[in-house]
Amino acid sequence: MGKSKNEKMEMAGKILSIVGNIFDAVINILLVVGIIYVIYKSAYTCYDYGYRVYTEGPVSTGEGREVTLVIPVDFTAKELGVLFEDNGLSKDHILCTLQYYASEYREDIKGGTYTLNSNMTVEEMFESIAEINIAKQEEQKALEEALEKQNAKEEQALNSVNTEDTEESGEIQNIDINGDDLLGDTNR
Repeated sequence: MGKSKNEKMEMAGKILSIVGNIFDAVINILLVVGIIYVIYKSAYTCYDYGYRVYTEGPVSTGEGREVTLVIPVDFTAKELGVLFEDNGLSKDHILCTLQYYASEYREDIKGGTYTLNSNMTVEEMFESIAEINIAKQEEQKALEEALEKQNAKEEQALNSVNTEDTEESGEIQNIDINGDDLLGDTNR
């Protein structure tokens, strides 16, 4: 004869339990495969960017095209990467940002207006910007030194004139550069 209602219920419960266990196993396998895929894809992307930071070529070959780039004074690395990509000097702003952080010229890259060429690598562009800024700093330093020397000569000449005046009058006076009497002598 047939199975009793209890036996049928027991059998249905076992089948549902087996189906549930299989479903759980499939979900766990899919979850593990998904995690492995994400780890693989992340590792591949990190490797690719890491490799390209040091080996990425220029955007164009041959003569390329000249681009006038205006870098703001208070730029961030990300803004610089986007600026390079928007002006056709880099293919990928994230890569350009990473190249900025890896560049030995990072400290010498300042805001300003620069003319760059699309046949240069990003590192060559950074080097060019840094060289321009270093030259400007050296020129500024030379101007400041020349100004200091000129001021020292003028002060020395003024002091020699003051010394001659006091020697002619026969008395020593304490007068500063502006001609003010420091001792308060009114007998001049």
